[in-house]
Amino acid sequence: MIPVGTRAARPRRAFDIWQIIYIDLMTNVMIFFIILWAIQTRQSKPGISDTTGTQTVKMVNLPGDVLFASGASTLSKDGSGVLQKLFQDETGTVLNFDTGPLTSRLLVIHGHTDGDGEKEQNLELGYQRALSAYKEIKKYGPELVNHVVICTHADNSPAQEVPPFTGLLSPAEMQAVSAAKAKNRRIAIEDQVVSRPKETGN
Repeated sequence: MIPVGTRAARPRRAFDIWQIIYIDLMTNVMIFFIILWAIQTRQSKPGISDTTGTQTVKMVNLPGDVLFASGASTLSKDGSGVLQKLFQDETGTVLNFDTGPLTSRLLVIHGHTDGDGEKEQNLELGYQRALSAYKEIKKYGPELVNHVVICTHADNSPAQEVPPFTGLLSPAEMQAVSAAKAKNRRIAIEDQVVSRPKETGN
């Protein structure tokens, strides 16, 4: 017998529990579609690239006068020794290109010349010098062949601007011009980490 003034607890009906489960399920579905919408909206915005960017980890400038004889593209003995000291590594870490699935490591080799002579000849010389450096470096890391970019510059990216002196130059001015041109004749080796492109469905 139920005491007066008290109400018996109403047993929960089966459809009440089903409603709670249904509401929870629909909430999760809505959250899922909101996340999908946000991702799709971000991907469709103009100016957002398929890659997240490129980062130059290290840049090494090597004087061309040390690596090559004047006007030549064959590495000198001293030049080979310099690259050997930089890239010969018994542990295999210096030229290890395994950076995981999200990034790719590249070695960009820039061949620079000064501005003397014909532009096209200087472009060819810069390329041949960069190619010679690449062939030497590849001795210490065969995988380099799939992770290299070769660039040539005919004084387009000078390390030091050549002073715009005119007329008869003084000894000091001639020395300044000579020093600037010597800095521009170089090999630059750039170590880059590049984000891999996003895979898109067919």
